[in-house]
Amino acid sequence: MSVRDKYRSTFNELQRAESIPERISVFRKAWAWMIEASQNAMAHYGFVVISLYIIGLSLWSLDSCDDIPPYLLMIGMGLFVCSLYQPFYSYGKKKAAEDRQDRIVNHLEPLHDGEIGTEEVNKFIPCRMNRVCNYAFTFVCGIAPIFTYYTFYNFSSRGECHTITYWTAFVLAFIYSCWVFVILSACCLCCCYFTIPELMQKSQNNREQDVETGND
Repeated sequence: MSVRDKYRSTFNELQRAESIPERISVFRKAWAWMIEASQNAMAHYGFVVISLYIIGLSLWSLDSCDDIPPYLLMIGMGLFVCSLYQPFYSYGKKKAAEDRQDRIVNHLEPLHDGEIGTEEVNKFIPCRMNRVCNYAFTFVCGIAPIFTYYTFYNFSSRGECHTITYWTAFVLAFIYSCWVFVILSACCLCCCYFTIPELMQKSQNNREQDVETGND
């Protein structure tokens, strides 16, 4: 092998070695982009798709499962209204940023400093959708306990329901039960964390006062 051939083979090997990390980097970037796009799609449209799925499933199975499909329909409609908050919030945030920029251009002081907060965004959300979504969430929270009761109560007779309908209801009821358990546990922990030390402190102060009174 001549010197020129050795040089070419060495150069080709180095070029291949340098191209491998580059390909891996491109693959990693493409994978990261896919993950980010999936997360954004889920954040913006995931709840809309889920709520539409629940509404369609409940309408399809209204003739079975006794009281489960009507409550499933109400929960789906409430979740659908709640899912509309995200695009309205994005629109309100955009308008709030434009309002700040307009005030700066017109040499006026901005009404708020720092990052754009929820209170500032809510002023620019049309149709009072922030309040509508709050009412819808409250409605779902009011229906969910009844829905959960009927779902677990009909567990033994789940054969009378469509399989996909009952297990969808069961998953929703299970998620709601876990959410309630987490909320109650957090409340109990907060009460224990704040209340018990305060009670111990008061008890210790009362003992010190009793000792001082006895000494007098």
